[in-house]
Amino acid sequence: MRLSELTKIQESALPYALSGRSLIITSQTGTGKTLCYLLPLLNRLNFDEKRIQGVIVLPTKELARQVASKLLEFKSYKPELRTTLLIGNQDINQQIQSIKSNPPQIIVGTVTRVLDLIKNRTINRNINMLVLDETDMLIDMGFNKQVNEIFQLVNSSNLQKIACSATTHYSLAQHLRHYLGNTKVITTSQSIWSNESITHNLVYSSNTHDMFGTLCGLLKNISPYMCIIFANTKNIANDLYEKLLNRNINVALLHKDLSTRQRKNIYRDLNKGNYQYLVATDLAARGLDINGADVVISYGLPEDDIWYMHRIGRTGRAGAKGIAYTIYENGIDNRIIRLTRKQIQWNYLFLDKEGALINKPLKLRVQHKQRLDDETNRKIQMIIGTNSQKVRPGYKKKIRNQIHKIKQHKRHEFIEKKIKQQLIAKNIRDSKYKKFKKSKRH
Repeated sequence: MRLSELTKIQESALPYALSGRSLIITSQTGTGKTLCYLLPLLNRLNFDEKRIQGVIVLPTKELARQVASKLLEFKSYKPELRTTLLIGNQDINQQIQSIKSNPPQIIVGTVTRVLDLIKNRTINRNINMLVLDETDMLIDMGFNKQVNEIFQLVNSSNLQKIACSATTHYSLAQHLRHYLGNTKVITTSQSIWSNESITHNLVYSSNTHDMFGTLCGLLKNISPYMCIIFANTKNIANDLYEKLLNRNINVALLHKDLSTRQRKNIYRDLNKGNYQYLVATDLAARGLDINGADVVISYGLPEDDIWYMHRIGRTGRAGAKGIAYTIYENGIDNRIIRLTRKQIQWNYLFLDKEGALINKPLKLRVQHKQRLDDETNRKIQMIIGTNSQKVRPGYKKKIRNQIHKIKQHKRHEFIEKKIKQQLIAKNIRDSKYKKFKKSKRH
């Protein structure tokens, strides 16, 4: 591994991290946050001591493999470096025996497996550095209880704690303050929504119902080295994959229902350049570094705006330029407007009858939100506040469902009120008409 120059986040974070300071590092995807903790960790290793000195915790097996492979690149400089990857679907007893017989200096693993091995003291509790990578994903996936246990069990007096995240929100900030205490925050971006390395394009055609036709028209106009096409659901991804295969397009498929071995093989083949296209759900949008991905296509926009940023973060990495396309569909106008207000600047590309892409503004239709009274807003805020304090798996979905029920109830009340008003108005008109007819007869 050769570094010709440091990225902005590395310039800001490395001096503090190398001095042993605990940090919260927040920066956009693809800016080099991983090296902000790997280099200080490697620098602190004592190769004369046969014990675990650093633990890196990640939310998924794929991300753990990615970081472990990065560490292996340093073995050519220091053959004594020993690392162990701890993930599920591996024999835990075999992992324990391997660690006890030949302790590595660094453990990279998923949160549940790391916690199990700390509890049974296979991982010693006097480590030098504990890293939480993709911390926002750890919290959002409901691993806060496990993370809290890890911090309680690892009680080294000289423990350096580093948390890395591409995004921040209130719940995450509260948890990090609890875990890490008064820790220095390093960030290089005023806004997670701004990335000068990426161009945003919205692609549409005269037939806005034919998304697949628009996608095929776009693919004929571009020639990517490696393109990731994101679908909102696994069913859409499966359907899209089958349709592209039928058109003899060199494409792979990636979503959570694939086995661990299948996903591992796909990542390997992608990084070898065996596929030009990948159809994926948002499983692949968090932190994963797929070599050479220069184009990202969103087959429709996700409901949560932040997922769009995670998607496009698969391109434009490490200072390279990237291009993002979004295939327009009816009903996403408000999402486009929301992203525009968050500093996303769109190029509007129209696919004409000849199949050419031309610049042509799209007139967006704003769907006005339902206006709620103060009492209803208070109920919604109470639900958000109560559920955010005790984060469990699926808590965001639970909050959305509860808010949806409240809004639906208010909508029904509004409709009933309108109907009653119309009936009353009709009765008044009928009564006046009857009186008028009666007076005419007399």
